[in-house]
Amino acid sequence: MPMKFLALSDAHGVYTYIDQLLFKAGDVDAVCMLGDITDFGPNSLVEEFLSLIGDDVPTLMIPGNCDLPTIIETIEESSAVNLHLKSFDYDTIKFLGIGGANPTPFNTPFEFTEEEMEGYMQELLADAGETTVLLSHAPPKGFLDLANDVHVGSEAILQAVGVVDVIACGHIHEQRGVTTANGTSIVNPGMAARGSGALIEITPGSKPDITLIQV
Repeated sequence: MPMKFLALSDAHGVYTYIDQLLFKAGDVDAVCMLGDITDFGPNSLVEEFLSLIGDDVPTLMIPGNCDLPTIIETIEESSAVNLHLKSFDYDTIKFLGIGGANPTPFNTPFEFTEEEMEGYMQELLADAGETTVLLSHAPPKGFLDLANDVHVGSEAILQAVGVVDVIACGHIHEQRGVTTANGTSIVNPGMAARGSGALIEITPGSKPDITLIQV
């Protein structure tokens, strides 16, 4: 049976379009928030975001590089599923999550070295299932990661290409889109702060159906 998820990223504390995105998405099995929930805080915005999503469907959440590291505690204490460096089984789908980002020129609050991220990814991918979705704030290097004509994605996240079925990522605002490599579908839903999102429909045994939506 197919399952449908609404992927959102890079709200940066601007939730103007969340209601419209939920309405346009229709019935979904979960909302996946891919980071930059806030813009350097405050962490209390997590509850504001979740109040707009409501309690009808679960919210899977990872932080972005512009979130404070302490947001992890806030997510843990909320109704959302904290997926940062964790796995979550939802029916027949295995979700893996890694928040933050590889180093940026801006010294944002939630960054890791590539070596750290490689270790995290090795542990996560060891837990991959038959149908697996990776929620990552940073994109894999070489895919939906161009900034000023430079590929700024993560080498560590690249390990997931060819291993998981879907990588849902954000971070690079200008690189909204969908692409495929080695059997892995990669999607950047764009900025929720600008009314962008993506619907990911997964039927086990079939290629994921991914649609970008805009309000």
